[in-house]
Amino acid sequence: MTFARSALSTSIARKILSRAAANKKPGGPSPKRILYETPKPALPQFTEEDLERHETIERAWQLYLRNKRETKSKEMSAKYRMINEANIQLEQINKFLFDSAQLGNKTTLFPGQLKIPTETPSLSEWNYDYIPPPKPDE
Repeated sequence: MTFARSALSTSIARKILSRAAANKKPGGPSPKRILYETPKPALPQFTEEDLERHETIERAWQLYLRNKRETKSKEMSAKYRMINEANIQLEQINKFLFDSAQLGNKTTLFPGQLKIPTETPSLSEWNYDYIPPPKPDE
């Protein structure tokens, strides 16, 4: 059974890790096990009144999220409709501008799109004292 890391606060985790390091015995609990497999504390028992309050707050939160989602959906629909109308008008006014507008931006930006492909980052930092090997005489 594994638990999320958020089950422990950082300060508690540090204390546990320092104790584990001080009492390092073969076969003892590993830091990974302490951090990720420590059980969560039991939830407090709610009275019926507390449970009703909790459920009311949860419903209000879900209603807020739904309203926020619907508002964003309406805004996006309106934006899409306006862009679509603008594209139709542009196509009617000037076919060349419409075609060039549909291509998008094909220019390469530096350095955002220009990256050296690597499998992993370097393990060592830049070697400022590097001296190239001498070239053999030809």
